[in-house]
Amino acid sequence: MPTVKTASTAPTKGPAKTTHRTDLDGLRGIAIALVVVFHIFVGRVSGGVDVFLMLSGYFFLGSQLRYGLRPNPSLNPWWPIWRTIRRLVPALAVTLGTTWLLMGIFTPQLIGQETIRQLTAALTYTINIELPKQSADYAAASPDTSPLQHLWSMSVQGQFYLVAIALGLLVAWLVRSGRADTRVLERTIGPMVIVATIASFAWASRFGFIGTPENYYSFFSRVWELGLGGILAIYGHRIRIPERLRSAATWLGLLMVFSTGFVIPNSLMFPGPASLLPIGGAALVILAGGGGASKLLSSAPAQWLGKTAYSLYLWHWPLLIIATAALEQPSPAWWLGIIIVVVSLALAQLTYVYVEEPLQQHAKRPTRDVNAVARGRESLQTMVGRARAVGGLVIAAIMIALITVQPRWESQTMEMGMEFLDPALYPGSSALTGANVPPNIEAVPTQQIASGDYAWPIGDHCFYPEDLPLDVLMNVKKDGETPCIYGDVNADKTVYMVGGSHVEQWVSAFDLLGKEMGFRILVDLRASCPIVLNDNSEVNEICAEYSEIVVDRIIDEDPELVVSTTTRPEPRNYGRGPDSVPQGYINFWTELAEHDIPFLGLRDNPWGVDREGQPRDMSECWVQYEDAIECGTLRHETYAPVDPSAEILASLPNMTAVDTANFFCDDTYCPAVIGNVVVYRDIHHITNAYAVSTLPMLRPYVEHYFPTQEAPAPGPEPAPAPVHGEPAPEPAPAPEEVPAEPVPAEPAPLPQQ
Repeated sequence: MPTVKTASTAPTKGPAKTTHRTDLDGLRGIAIALVVVFHIFVGRVSGGVDVFLMLSGYFFLGSQLRYGLRPNPSLNPWWPIWRTIRRLVPALAVTLGTTWLLMGIFTPQLIGQETIRQLTAALTYTINIELPKQSADYAAASPDTSPLQHLWSMSVQGQFYLVAIALGLLVAWLVRSGRADTRVLERTIGPMVIVATIASFAWASRFGFIGTPENYYSFFSRVWELGLGGILAIYGHRIRIPERLRSAATWLGLLMVFSTGFVIPNSLMFPGPASLLPIGGAALVILAGGGGASKLLSSAPAQWLGKTAYSLYLWHWPLLIIATAALEQPSPAWWLGIIIVVVSLALAQLTYVYVEEPLQQHAKRPTRDVNAVARGRESLQTMVGRARAVGGLVIAAIMIALITVQPRWESQTMEMGMEFLDPALYPGSSALTGANVPPNIEAVPTQQIASGDYAWPIGDHCFYPEDLPLDVLMNVKKDGETPCIYGDVNADKTVYMVGGSHVEQWVSAFDLLGKEMGFRILVDLRASCPIVLNDNSEVNEICAEYSEIVVDRIIDEDPELVVSTTTRPEPRNYGRGPDSVPQGYINFWTELAEHDIPFLGLRDNPWGVDREGQPRDMSECWVQYEDAIECGTLRHETYAPVDPSAEILASLPNMTAVDTANFFCDDTYCPAVIGNVVVYRDIHHITNAYAVSTLPMLRPYVEHYFPTQEAPAPGPEPAPAPVHGEPAPEPAPAPEEVPAEPVPAEPAPLPQQ
């Protein structure tokens, strides 16, 4: 697509004539075909997405700038945005709606908190921002891969389109003010694009050849790929490849594009310097301007691929992931890959013919003197116009239904959090001490709810994200006024709960105990940050510094009790065990002992690993197989025979080790579901429902520090245990004598689930 030609002196009186580049349509189709083939059969990044983004910059920015140079352009931003929405959203809505239905029918284990948030982000073109928040690397196809992860590139593209529209409107304003011709474009807009492109490339390359997942998804890291396309749209006509070299340049460019997936083995090498291979190849094809391989790119099959490329990209990945997960394959078999290719091509054709093409804006973008609204009303008088309107309403209905998935899910999670579980039906951890477990009761919470069934601090914004600067305080809840205090907020006695997410998950249970026993709870919780002192082997530098800050706060507060975790698995990254005590933990406890501050230490819960030692989301496994034993872990592979923190804490004054192995395991197994309650919300965090179900086992340890003064009269019915939230359960009768070191009951064999 040659761009605007340079005028000699006078302002332009209209857009320069352009010749449509069918070879670039074919290049776009082949780029997406490479993406599909490498995703399905190779399991590597092909570089096709990089080419697709570069061509998007070339086509879209070029079209916006050409419109801006037309006589009497409109400055109304609605028209280019509306035109873009009609081009992109219908196919996306149909694909996402179908994907969600297929997941619900065939792979419900794929639907959870992270996937639901990805759905919303995909609809709002922000999934490239959401995926890094979830620490989601761009992974090869597997049963555990998100069926929506490929949409990050659509978000980058959509975000760039808004920037391109703004630049086009700037040019239009210059034209309307009588200040613009093609020379102004090249001398003003062009340099702006060049500077942004160079800055983006430098940023994307700051790690060298191997970057990070955040860099892979980042809009600013990707801008240079689209920006280079924009530069070629502005200045490409000035660069002339000699006629005798054009054929060779085109073939060389195409070879560079085709070879990328074989030459570059790691997805994290994109979008850094390695991306110059496919991007440079595409640039050669653009600058060659025809000849050689251009005939191949202009062929009918390549043109068809170009037309259906967008829909093909949308369809192939979710179909691949859902089929792989439904068939329980570790990776797609070759025969499944062939089926996915055929089905994806068929759906892409149907989507293009019946969704994309009919709902696009086919009329030219209106200039200032055109009444576009009147023109639209006139179209509704025709059968075709009315059919388009009905189609648009259907797409809008799909979008509304999908965009409400997350709010409805959050509402269900909150409602469940306020409900009471009947302990006769859902005894939870009490099943390990002999409580009867009724058969044929569906375990709760469901996997979709379980993934968001976390304790109060996360929902209240009282939990520090891992990357939050140390000088930012999160000591008030999301309303901006209520302090991050739990339990009996007016009590004089204080419990300090500190550490990472494995402490956060217990806050709601302690919140109920605080209301019952009369103590308030202060929290200092940061993701991936257990509290350590003078030993940074377990944490990063920020966490180590944060730990020192927290310890100073504890010493200043001088609480009646500090609560944190005491062990971690070996090896540290989702290992089977046995668990051990890091030296940094011991240093922390010693510091507390020197200041005469009591400590209650919770042994860490099991981390999800399969029998081969690979990480596994135990709640997803339960949904898929409904086998609590197989989806759990083995006790002897998770825990050391004796709590490794017990002897250490026993040697320190007023410190108690809580061996939570008996909260999660019988003598042999640590199941994924206990007492009809789902234990885990993900790979290694427990659900709030299960945490609260441990109150009968946890209470004696806490009563050791906060003895119950007066036992309430027992009622006719036992008080139900809530999943989390208000109101608190009735306090249990106090024991006649509180032992110095309370020990929970020995676990009974696990009842039949």
